[in-house]
Amino acid sequence: MKKYAISLGFVIALSRFLYKEDKSIQVNEREIYSDRIPNAFDGYRIVHISDYHNAWFGWKARTLLNKVHQAEGDVILITGDIIDRRTPNLRRSKHFIRQVSKMLPAYYVTGNHEAHYKRWFNLKKYITESDMENVSFSSVSLVKDGDSINLAGMPDPWFLGDEEDPYVHLYFDEVLKKRMSELPEGFTILMSHRPELFHIYSKYELDLVLSGHAHGGQIRLPYFGGLYSPHQGILPKYTEGTHYKNDTVLSISRGLGNSRFPFRVFNRPEIVVITLKKK
Repeated sequence: MKKYAISLGFVIALSRFLYKEDKSIQVNEREIYSDRIPNAFDGYRIVHISDYHNAWFGWKARTLLNKVHQAEGDVILITGDIIDRRTPNLRRSKHFIRQVSKMLPAYYVTGNHEAHYKRWFNLKKYITESDMENVSFSSVSLVKDGDSINLAGMPDPWFLGDEEDPYVHLYFDEVLKKRMSELPEGFTILMSHRPELFHIYSKYELDLVLSGHAHGGQIRLPYFGGLYSPHQGILPKYTEGTHYKNDTVLSISRGLGNSRFPFRVFNRPEIVVITLKKK
């Protein structure tokens, strides 16, 4: 009887641990310094959300939406996978889109799950008709007190063709090159789902790139970091935090939801709040 009680206790403790790892959202603050940041944007706060995967975070996403509201940002930037193609809940994703776009100006780019989602055109139509702006194939100027910065977006490579074709990433590079040539001079942020394409981003005059996709490596261990990420494999390099190459900073969100693997371990869901600081 004692043995069964110990086993039951272990199962309960493990279940509580996994639930907390999956549903207890961390809000992590980062600061980005640059002398290219205009005076009006000194202290500007970006709420970066990624990989929602239509996950459950309380009734009508109350826990998640409260965290976003409490972040006291100036803008919300969402870097893909707002839906999960394996467990799609379009109603949940629509509610999330509707609520976050009421809080602050909100901008979005696609992830790989949108590319494979059978009802993507329904979701795309809803985003187009909402207050959230899809900048996957465009760029905008963020304006504050007479100053402005560039915000550019890129679609997930699957929207440009079959990613198994090596020419797709070359095409991605060409699209980004053209996008950059059309932007005015100034501090530039790129939203793009894939962190493993940092070698492409860093070729251009991008000050800050926001990505997700890697889910923090799903399981994180001390000294090793994340164990696995799609498109990076085992012990991936780009799973969280900030990375630097040339004059470009890559900021990666561990994301919120899960997909193929249903649990996170030592890798709680994350909202990143980035404060721009004029050097």
